[in-house]
Parts: sequence; structure tokens; C-alpha cells
Amino acid sequence: METRHAVLALVALVTLVMTIRGVIAGLSGDVGTVGRQVGVGGILLAFGVALYRNWDSIG
Repeated sequence: METRHAVLALVALVTLVMTIRGVIAGLSGDVGTVGRQVGVGGILLAFGVALYRNWDSIG
């Protein structure tokens, strides 16, 4: 597996974990945690996808 694919897989895994945590927090009524998980997860996902797409020009 190429390094860039490993990075994308790691970003996807962390984003999935954050999504699950957000759903669980939403079910328990903790709106602050939901917002935090959505915000940080979205930033992480956007960064990971941008890194994957621009891998050749960066490295």
C-alpha cells in the first residue's frame, strides 16, 4: 500500500470514529459534543482529502 493511500485510510478511520461519537452524543442529547465532532471531523476530512489529492506536488 502506498503511503498516500495509508494516510487516506487513516483519515477515513478517524473521521468514522468521530462520526460515531457524534451520533452517540446526539442520541444522548449532548449538542456541544455533536458540534465539536462535526467541526473537527469536517476539518480533518477536508485536510486529508486535500493532502491525498495534492500528494505529488507536496512531497
